Formats: sequence, C-alpha cells, structure tokens
Amino acid sequence: MTNEQLIRQYYDGDEAALEKLYHKNIGLIRGIAKEAAEAFNCLTADPHHPNQLSAYTKTILDDLCGEGALELLTRIQSREYDESRAVLTTYLYPHLKGRMTRWLEQNIGCMALSKNEMAAVRQVQRLYHVAWKDTGEIAEELGIPEARVSRYVRYNTHFLGVHDLVPEGYDGDPYERLMPGMLSVSAEQAVYRKVCIEFLRELFDTLPKKDRDILGKTCGVFGYPEATLKEIGMYHMMKESAVEKAKNRAVEKLREAYPGSRLQVWRTVHRMLRRPVLPPGEDRELRRNFPQYVRALAEVYGVLNKL
Repeated sequence: MTNEQLIRQYYDGDEAALEKLYHKNIGLIRGIAKEAAEAFNCLTADPHHPNQLSAYTKTILDDLCGEGALELLTRIQSREYDESRAVLTTYLYPHLKGRMTRWLEQNIGCMALSKNEMAAVRQVQRLYHVAWKDTGEIAEELGIPEARVSRYVRYNTHFLGVHDLVPEGYDGDPYERLMPGMLSVSAEQAVYRKVCIEFLRELFDTLPKKDRDILGKTCGVFGYPEATLKEIGMYHMMKESAVEKAKNRAVEKLREAYPGSRLQVWRTVHRMLRRPVLPPGEDRELRRNFPQYVRALAEVYGVLNKL
C-alpha cells in the first residue's frame, strides 16, 4: 500500500494508518538524519570497525530520528498534505530536514563534540555569562579542572547570545532589561512601534493563506519560522525565483491595502500629535485647542485606548 493510500485511510478516520505510515517511512527518516548529521560533521566511523558508525554517531542519529518521527506525525496530523501537489516523501523532506537541522544547531553547534560534553559547554558558558561566576568558582561547582572551564568559555558557540541573558517568556528588549534607566527608546516610541505591529498584523491577516506563509517564512514574522527560499519552494512546489516573486507580490498587496487602513490612521494621528500643524488664520481659540481636537480624533478611531 502506498503512502498516499495510507494518508487517505487516515483522513477517513483510520487511526491505525498513521502507525503504518510511520513504519513505512522509517527508512526516509533515517536517510535524512544521516544527511543532516553529515552536514554537521557528525557522521563518523568507529575507529576499530571502519565499516560501522561510531557510538557517538549512533546516539546523534537516534536523537535525529526521534525528531524526524515527531515531525512526520505532526505534519500528518495537521492534515495539510495534498497528494495532488506532490508525493508524500517530497512534501515531508523539507520539514524533517529543517527540524533535524534546528536540533543540531541547538545541541551540537558548529563543533563535533559528544552530547554530554556539549551539555557541559552550555552549562559552563551560562554560569560564566549569566551568573557572572569566574572560572575558579565554576570549576569548583562542577568538579572539573579550571583549565577545561577556560577552554569551554572560549568556545565560539552560537547558541549563547544576548537573548540567553534574559529569562524565558521575557518579550522586551534584552539591553533595556540589563541596563535599567538606560532605555534605547522612550516609552512612547516603544508603544508606537507595538501598536504599528498590531495594525500591520491586521493587514497581514487579510492576505491569502499562501501569501501569508511565503511572506511570513521569508521574514520570520508573525509566528512563522524563518525559512530559506529553497525550503519554502519545496513546501509549495515552486522554484526559488517564483518564491521571490510571490513574496514581492505579497508585499505589494500590503502596500495596496495600506491607504485607509487603521495602520495609516494611527501613523497619521501620531504624527499630528507629535508635530501638529496649526490651522491658518486668526482663529485663536481653534489654534489654542487644536491639540485637544486631534486627540479627540484619535480616540474616535480607537487607537489611543491601547495605551
């Protein structure tokens, strides 16, 4: 029975077909896992048995296959697959490869270290950069030589950046959290940008589903994971050049929807409040009360109540 036949059975309510699909595609998952591991220099042979994979590689492949299995089940259960557009294996490939690559980036970095040693590197760097402990304190706490701590600290790992210096769930500016009283922007500017993003999201949501997916993944915005043109093209069965054109068309649709939108009103009113152009003539009362009139106009449009 083909993948597509099993998909149809699952869509018709046969839950057992999902397990059959998984077992039928174990070879696909493992093949992609080997490809991803090789790209990160993790596909190594056992030094004593050249025809066998090393224990380290086997551990990595097991983890990658687990990630691939989860992604396969997630994609099938989402019911997004349409067999009229591509065979199942073509549809699954970029999703499985992308998830495995992200796992390698988060857990392996750019170095071919064992899983346990990489975990030690991450722990040492967090103690050093986040907890502000010196190498001697870290060595004593972890029970390892200080020379090893110093080596771990110097590793040029990509997974520890400024965003690791703030707790999970914090959605503010990391610099502003670390440097209280030294805000990079004023509170007014922060609110202005936040409301602009909310109103831009309204325009974004009016786009067709395919345009939202392409534009969202190209820019990595509004909940869409950032992806390359190649990955997006494989998902939509399009050439990379066609994806680029589709992205540009989506942007143009946003431009066309902008006039008269709440985003345009908000930006216009904000400018008027910051730099009001007073009306000409000798009507002093109108000139004196003009800022209040502008604020009333803003409230009518319901933009200031978000403050």
